[in-house]
Amino acid sequence: MVGTQPAYAQTTGPVQDAVEGADEIIVTGSRIRRDAVESTVPLVVIDFDQFDEIGTTDLAEALTELPGVEEGISQRNSNNFIQTSGLSTISLRRLGDDRTLALINGKRAVSNSGNADRVSVSTIPAGLVERTEITTGGLSAIYGSDAIAGVVNFMIEDDFTGFETDARYSTPEASGGEEFRLNATYGTEAMDGRAYFLIGGTYRDEKMIMADATRPNSILPISFDDPSFSNNDSFADQPNQPGCRPEPANNDFHCFLGNRSSFTPGGVFEGGDAWNVGGVWFNDRSLQPSDRTGSSDFFSDVDGYNFRPDRTLSGSREILNLGATARYDFTPDLTGSLTALYSSVESNTIGGFQNVSGTTRYGLLDADSVGNISSSHPLIPVEVEETRSGSVSFSRRFVEVGQNQRINERDTIRLMSDLKGSLSDNFDFELYGTYGYFKQEQQNPNEINLARLSAALDVETVSGNIQCSDADRRAEGCVPINIFGENSITADAADYIRYNGFGEQSRTQYSAGGYVTGDLAQFGPHALQAVFGAEFRREEQSTTGDPDGDSIGGLDGDPTTNDVFQTTLATFPSVQSSYDVVEAFGELKLPLSDNFTAEAAARIANYTTVGTVYSWNLASTWRPTPNLNFRANLAKAQRAPSLTEFFSPARTDSDGLNDPCSGLLADGTGITGISGDGSANADLAIVTANCLSEPGIQAYFADPEQDPDFDPPGSVNGPNSGNPNVREETASTLTLGVGYRPEWFDGLTLVVDYFRINIDDAITSISTQNTVSLCYSASDFPNNRFCDVITRNPETGFITEVINFQENLNEENVEGIDVTLNYEFALPKIPGEFDLRLNYSHYLEDEVVFEGIGGEEITTTSLGEIGSADDEFRATMSYDLDKFRLRYTLLFEEGGVDDPINDPDPSFERYFKTGDEFFHRIYARYDFGADDRYRIYGGVNNIFDNFGPILPSGLDNGSSYNIVSDLGDIVGREFYAGVRVRF
Repeated sequence: MVGTQPAYAQTTGPVQDAVEGADEIIVTGSRIRRDAVESTVPLVVIDFDQFDEIGTTDLAEALTELPGVEEGISQRNSNNFIQTSGLSTISLRRLGDDRTLALINGKRAVSNSGNADRVSVSTIPAGLVERTEITTGGLSAIYGSDAIAGVVNFMIEDDFTGFETDARYSTPEASGGEEFRLNATYGTEAMDGRAYFLIGGTYRDEKMIMADATRPNSILPISFDDPSFSNNDSFADQPNQPGCRPEPANNDFHCFLGNRSSFTPGGVFEGGDAWNVGGVWFNDRSLQPSDRTGSSDFFSDVDGYNFRPDRTLSGSREILNLGATARYDFTPDLTGSLTALYSSVESNTIGGFQNVSGTTRYGLLDADSVGNISSSHPLIPVEVEETRSGSVSFSRRFVEVGQNQRINERDTIRLMSDLKGSLSDNFDFELYGTYGYFKQEQQNPNEINLARLSAALDVETVSGNIQCSDADRRAEGCVPINIFGENSITADAADYIRYNGFGEQSRTQYSAGGYVTGDLAQFGPHALQAVFGAEFRREEQSTTGDPDGDSIGGLDGDPTTNDVFQTTLATFPSVQSSYDVVEAFGELKLPLSDNFTAEAAARIANYTTVGTVYSWNLASTWRPTPNLNFRANLAKAQRAPSLTEFFSPARTDSDGLNDPCSGLLADGTGITGISGDGSANADLAIVTANCLSEPGIQAYFADPEQDPDFDPPGSVNGPNSGNPNVREETASTLTLGVGYRPEWFDGLTLVVDYFRINIDDAITSISTQNTVSLCYSASDFPNNRFCDVITRNPETGFITEVINFQENLNEENVEGIDVTLNYEFALPKIPGEFDLRLNYSHYLEDEVVFEGIGGEEITTTSLGEIGSADDEFRATMSYDLDKFRLRYTLLFEEGGVDDPINDPDPSFERYFKTGDEFFHRIYARYDFGADDRYRIYGGVNNIFDNFGPILPSGLDNGSSYNIVSDLGDIVGREFYAGVRVRF
């Protein structure tokens, strides 16, 4: 932490020198040269040596160990995601990676994502990063849009001479996850130091981590659910499982229970009347399993399929990052430089096998369904025929098609050039330009073409041969499919229904700008320092979505045929978009005395999307004694909507939905409540009247095949869409800090910072659930904006689509305190030196304010929830003796309640709390040879092999991956070793 103490970096470097009184430099947070101790915002600096000591090969992972720095997207939380799997981004103050501005050498970098403005840290060559500077607080007046939570600035090495190579290998104790990293850097000077050139790169190979028996909790078939009290399921004895309550009066009390899928590789038929497991047939008639009697149906928690093994907990990545920097001094007062960076990242994640039922819908607005199997189907086995009463319903996992994968190839080019010089004795200038290009190509194999599956299930027998009934489908190669039993689908049939999806997207960024800086005027012994500058930037996006999601042409490329959304792949649409922004900015810094300085900054920006926006900073530092320093920073910051938020067509997504009309009877009774924020304020009479007025629901009641009460499915297509009417979001930020280095306690430094960030008009979307509930609880139904985005099937009344447009909706607030303590000391009679560092953050507020159902303003807080801890803590103890260094690290992750708003204590049926987690690691290194030319190092991460808590599906903060969470470490105990050589 920089401000009143040595920089976070252990080794002497530019920031360290500044603190110790060397020449002034430019540090992140301002373009005015200064000592780092004069920074008006919290500043953390981490150099390459410290990066190695943290014990990871990934820059993003290293930074997220610091309090206040969170994962945005990571290998573990983007498994099988269409657009983001394989990325590594960071988020400051829990406000999201799109509110954290990532810079390289103080310049913007092109985004590595097609659906947001985010820089993947894995595209930056770690071996060329001299240091990383992190500042928190609103800095839009300095750097422009997105700097709401703060800035992360990766500074590329620019003065190293010689050759250095570094090789590192790590392996977990559990299976998979091996990593190899190789860095190489060469730098040289020429022409008596007027010219400088550096080239280098980083290669990383990261192996997959799979869910398997070496991480046993990852494959446990469990969920957090309420036990079954049905007599038909009594053989499972769920109420008497550990942690459950056997009294029927508490039959909604949730606990950990067995959980398996009803989609099995052998199939489940006739609503569970017949099923095949392990090649053996069972049914509710003559083939009951041995553990039950009577006529029990398939019970998924016992009879179902455990789909958890053999999926990636963390995908594989192969990364090649290259970089070069050239600098030339044309004159003593004029220097030009060029930095070029190239990145290639190949990643792969493996998901489960695709599952389908007869009720699975596809097509535009879910107009079609796969359908049941005809009663005349020639392949119906006798075990199913015994239970059949008409056409055969089914649910099945299509393992013969193969596991879903997300295979990405991402290439990034970044060029940065600048010309720096002096205009006079008082003024310097800088002109700069940047270019960035990112391209992603993605393969999505082993999805299912649902239209083809439906055709392959509709068969006939001709001259003793089974063939597809539809002549057009036969002409395209339709192969009849047999889904009865395990491994019953032939390779030809699997090939016919298999769909291998693909898509590609690119981002292009251009920027050019310049500024002058210097002493504008003299006020007594103090100079008024100033910066004035301007910048132009252009952002472009080109996305070619999968043909199945392309409403222009569809699978066959013909816009006259209705063949979109035919597959199980969640596609993204094609789009071309761009915007320009022209900005002017300025800074002023005036020392009002020898120990008090006032600063101001402002920026005006004009976007071709949202028009003109303004941002400003007011700041000051006060140093009443050499050992005590105060700082304050008040700012107004903005984030303009991204290209996706402004221009994107609807992007397919699936959301859970409790239809407010669910349970309705034809006589107008049956609705006892609705879901959604503020749902208690809803007038159920209005909800009932609005539901009854829907023609589709009336058609449902008129259909004798339907149940008496309206029973819609629990999920719906909820595509996310951009909105050309969305505006920028605006944040008010306040940071107050104090640093103290007492003379009476040699070696001790204490820094305390208070921060508060309030975001108005936050860009987000109303949830699918809230949109539907707001529509049907409104007195102006259906003439309101909520109802406008809802589509119901006119025949069944089921909701088929709810479009989630981006809007300026919420207010978001975070508030807290950071504490950093550093104590350097020696002990009597013990050679060497010790260094104790403590980093602690306490969140006072982390809330969202929005308008709920009935117009009530609702405030929700995530503090105390799993993954949103009140407290974050990290401690290190280092020992140095000559050329040997030993370091121990303790990382504390606070537990929490799963749903502190609705289920805050043990008396509630869905209450769940997990405890705190502690992770320990150790690192050691030894330098030797002439000029410490050689270094060997190694360490152990997660010494006590703590994978973290079990957080299964059924929890708000859980998933079927069980151990993948902010509180866990899926790698487990890990050993690593490396060697560095310098010449």
